[in-house]
Amino acid sequence: MKKVLARAALALLIAGFALVPDAQSQRRRTSRRTTNPSRPQPVQAPDLPDEPAVVSTADDGQPAPTRRTTRGTRQPQQQNTQAENDQLRGTVRDLSGQVEQLSGQLNQLKADQKAMFDFERLTRAEQRAEQLRTQLREVTDKEFQLQERVAEIAYESQPESIQRRAALVGTLNPSAVRDAITQQLERERVRINKQLELLATSRVRLEASVATADAEVERLRQRVEAADQAQQPPTPGAESNNIVAPAARPSPTPTPAAQPPM
Repeated sequence: MKKVLARAALALLIAGFALVPDAQSQRRRTSRRTTNPSRPQPVQAPDLPDEPAVVSTADDGQPAPTRRTTRGTRQPQQQNTQAENDQLRGTVRDLSGQVEQLSGQLNQLKADQKAMFDFERLTRAEQRAEQLRTQLREVTDKEFQLQERVAEIAYESQPESIQRRAALVGTLNPSAVRDAITQQLERERVRINKQLELLATSRVRLEASVATADAEVERLRQRVEAADQAQQPPTPGAESNNIVAPAARPSPTPTPAAQPPM
């Protein structure tokens, strides 16, 4: 039986080698006649009775290894994509934290600038209030001096005072000297009264300005103190009853104008 099989296999090999030149010649003839070469058809050996047949599987495709390779490459790609996504999420979280930190710093900077601006306004308001008080004191002092001079003029305008003053002047017409002295004192009194009216108007205006400036100073001081308290961190265990409120700055009392003597 083994000898029969060996003979059959040898016969098949000889037939195959004999058919190869014929196939090549046919392939050459076909390529000369047609531009598109055709795939040679496999030649099947004649079936022998009661003989085992040898079937060639060289032309069959092998998709299974390709599928396994594709599945094997998908898993690393998915892992790389997942890692990239995780890295992007971490980067986004870091950037979000940095943005929040920068926003906090920007808000703090704005608060500091606002507090500095309020402090500068408070300083200017205090300086203006002090200047207005200085002007008010000067107007009040000037007004007091003029009122004293009005009182002196009223005393000098008396007949006895005019007579004594005219007696010091050597003249043959004492009545004319007395009249000149009286007119001079009257003109001075009228001029001083006009100045007193202007000073009184200035004093009223300055008093109102000082009151407004003091109110502005107090308002700005409260704002600055509130901003300072807001920026200070809360002390643990501190009681609200122990917080001492800042004393309010008293507004200046205007100096009463001296009334001219009657």
